[in-house]
Amino acid sequence: MEFGLLGPVVARHNGVAVPAGSGRERFVLATLLLNAGRLTSLDRLVDALWDDPPSTARAQVHNVISSMRRRLRGYDSTAGDDLILTRATGYELRLGDHDLDVLRFRALVAAGRRAGVAGDPARSADLLADALALWRGPALADVADELAEPIRQVLHEERLAAAEARLDAQFALGRFEDVLGEVDPLLAEHPYRERLHELRMSALDAAGRRADALAAYRRLYRRLADDLGVEPGAPLRELERRILRGEGATPAGRPTPRQLPAATSVLTGRDKLIGEICAELTRDDETAGLVRVLVGPGGVGKTTLALAAAHRLAESFPDGQLFADLRGTHDQPADPHTVLGRLLRTLGVDAPSLPDDRDERVSVYRSMLAERRMLVVLDDAGGEEQVRPLLPTTAGSRVLVTSRRQLGALVGAARWSIPVLAEDDAVALLAAVIGAERASAEPDAAAEVVRLCGSLPLAVCVAAARLAVHPEWTLDDFRRRLAQQWGRLDELAVGDLNVRASIELSYQALDPELRRLLRRLGLGHATNWPAWVAQELVGEPAVGRVERMLDRLVEVHLIEPAGRDAVGQSRYQLHDLIRDFATERAAAEEPEEERSTAVSRVLSGWLALAGEADQRAEHHTIYSAGLAEVAARVPAGPAREQPRAWLETERQSLSTAIEQAAAEGHAELAGELALRVSGFLTLRAYDDEREQALRVAAAALRTHGPEPLLLKVLQALFGVHAQLARIVDMASVATEALDLARALGDHTRFVRSLLHAGLAVRRLGRLGEAERMFDEALAAVEPDDPGTVRASLLINRAEVDRDRGAPEPALPLVERALEVRRGADNPRLTAQNLIIYGYTLIDAGRLDDAVAALDEAEEITRGLGDDLHTTYVEQTRADIDVRRGDWAAAQERLDRALPMFESLNNKDGIAEALRSRGELALARGGPAEAVGPLEQALAIWRQLTAPLEEARLLARLALAHAALGEDAAAGARRAECRQIVDGLGLTDACLRLPGL
Repeated sequence: MEFGLLGPVVARHNGVAVPAGSGRERFVLATLLLNAGRLTSLDRLVDALWDDPPSTARAQVHNVISSMRRRLRGYDSTAGDDLILTRATGYELRLGDHDLDVLRFRALVAAGRRAGVAGDPARSADLLADALALWRGPALADVADELAEPIRQVLHEERLAAAEARLDAQFALGRFEDVLGEVDPLLAEHPYRERLHELRMSALDAAGRRADALAAYRRLYRRLADDLGVEPGAPLRELERRILRGEGATPAGRPTPRQLPAATSVLTGRDKLIGEICAELTRDDETAGLVRVLVGPGGVGKTTLALAAAHRLAESFPDGQLFADLRGTHDQPADPHTVLGRLLRTLGVDAPSLPDDRDERVSVYRSMLAERRMLVVLDDAGGEEQVRPLLPTTAGSRVLVTSRRQLGALVGAARWSIPVLAEDDAVALLAAVIGAERASAEPDAAAEVVRLCGSLPLAVCVAAARLAVHPEWTLDDFRRRLAQQWGRLDELAVGDLNVRASIELSYQALDPELRRLLRRLGLGHATNWPAWVAQELVGEPAVGRVERMLDRLVEVHLIEPAGRDAVGQSRYQLHDLIRDFATERAAAEEPEEERSTAVSRVLSGWLALAGEADQRAEHHTIYSAGLAEVAARVPAGPAREQPRAWLETERQSLSTAIEQAAAEGHAELAGELALRVSGFLTLRAYDDEREQALRVAAAALRTHGPEPLLLKVLQALFGVHAQLARIVDMASVATEALDLARALGDHTRFVRSLLHAGLAVRRLGRLGEAERMFDEALAAVEPDDPGTVRASLLINRAEVDRDRGAPEPALPLVERALEVRRGADNPRLTAQNLIIYGYTLIDAGRLDDAVAALDEAEEITRGLGDDLHTTYVEQTRADIDVRRGDWAAAQERLDRALPMFESLNNKDGIAEALRSRGELALARGGPAEAVGPLEQALAIWRQLTAPLEEARLLARLALAHAALGEDAAAGARRAECRQIVDGLGLTDACLRLPGL
């Protein structure tokens, strides 16, 4: 089937005309044909056919389609339902093997233009003549003007543009009289078409009729002034000047626009990305769409990337490149209608010929691009509605869009989310501006500068520019300036490059509600956060609404999605520089009281959720015992249902919340939160984090109180110092807590503080003093004590005997403590006591009983997920293997235990495992191999100020040196050991030397 629209609407099958139906049917057929391959909505057809549609309008359109299908099917069985498909909201005409004269016309025009660009004007003229010969009269000649005019105007513009292109080819061939003969009829029809006047003047001048050419210009000048109140455009004025100077007129031809701004920015680390963009822009397979989109936050380099790719592809788009700044992030975004006017003038449409109607202007633009292979770069798009009118509809051209928004409604567009630079690439960018020698002279400072810039290309470029104009600055000087958070954005401004201003554009484009949310997000200190944090910051009870608000901030790249965490929460984060900006705006725009209230709500949320998780995490510690519960206003499901996983996921956020609470005067909240997380941190042996949390809370409570909570925190802090073998800190905190407990008259806390003080002096080797403290505390324990303190006192009192080298009196004390522990149903503390029982039994020579105790301990620790104490079991088993002579088993156990202690940063454990290695080497007759681990263990105990442990290592080193025949070294070690033992008032039994 052959269809024709370039004249009366016709359909033919094998040369036989098919009746085209009524005028309304012809219009519908023409509309479907011109939109072939795409959906034509029913609403569009109704609106085109009626100004005031009747209630039966949709049914009438259905009838028109049905009638058309029957008529076409009567001539060609493939031209019915298979040609016009019904869709949910309209119709789609699929041409397939059928023919349409408009498409043939456009193909010939495009081929003619390519021939002209390739330097073959003769072929160009012939192809364009063939294209124009397809016209049989006015387009849609037998359709009423009120229906056909919009379509007709677009097609006639294409016809006129093709005629101009043919005149260009004729001129290039020197056929000046032919040009004059053909241009006059066109001018009679289009008297204000400046391009035709250019051709006529050029032909007159080239034919030797210079005076006529100048006279033609003067007539045109007067006519434009009289009729339109304008003067000729720049190309005509320039042509007149050339003719006046006698330079000879040359045919301007169809303009080949090269509108791209210069690619002046330095690019590093983007080669792969530019390659991908270029490959996608030049892909011509069936799945290649027309639109490519680069999205990302302000300053990430979207425009730079787009221009780099567009410049690289200049030869791939021979008909030119258009560029438009859509100003989507500014107060007054560019109107697409105005942008179209500028682009059409660039394409050769003179001002009087520009349609005022929005739809007509879009149609003319698309018609002109239909004949070309062009690249259109649309920078800083504010939304899809700004972009759509500027999109071509034919496959020859491509569009590259940049935006801070996702533009998700541009369905089918290839899309890249542009990331910040990798650190090495950011440093390379800095070096490219300031000089490689200067950057390499201070590599650490260079890396820190780009880190403080968040590797954002704009920020790095600004930093580099400032350094470049200040050669007297060192990079470290500038690093220090950037490190001041409140002045960082001030430092990142030079000339018209300004990071704050770039972020400000996105901020001002938000509605007030979203601006407030962004400001409040700057008040939090967490690296990333779940949605409920935003909910509390703005005081919004509906989490779904807040999630939608967060999504809108993600879409404009002011916050970033950080994925889903291990408990299923969606997480978000702020780029550091956007956080700085948000914090600035919050301080400038919100009263301090409102800011403080918002932060307090979030910190209370962390405390409530931590409380929910703490009660269910089964860590079997007493840090948070007695704390009041805080009702959770936010979704608490993950904290309740997966308490350990939630605590693990939020470890960093909880630590940050404690520090923020302490810094902002919420001391009580900081203390309670530190206690709430301490049990889990103990369970997982995150001892450094536990120590930091409790130190921060204690410092805040010393200033702001309350003192009872400070005492509780100090006792928890003592526990972590003991875990980390910070012996001097243990003594200091124990003394402070003991004094505070006395002052408060808190008997229970006094007894516990006495326990801690005794433990501290025991670790310092002052066993007599420790014994007196433990005995005093045992005597002071209340009869109704649940056993926790009593058991701890019994264990530590037993450890005093064991430290003296007397395991026998220690055993019944440990057994009494175990009885209390089991009765209190505290498996974690029971396991710890079993380990102490195990090595007390080893000292007593009861190895089988020790194995049984360790078996029970290991079953508990593995069930609890307590990696630290499971490793202590392993190391203690190795001591048993050494005493039994099973050296291979001992070696395997220590090879597992030592790296685990190191990974947990447990100094006690590391030193004990090294001591066991030394004893293993001595036992198997390898004193040379013993010296290294024993020296390492000695260094640890000296660092920790543990004199009794130091003496034990010196005694073992003396044995190793003696076995090696190194008498002087052995004597020196024995002398050091003797000095310590005598100084502590102890005997050699305290050295606990096994039978090596």
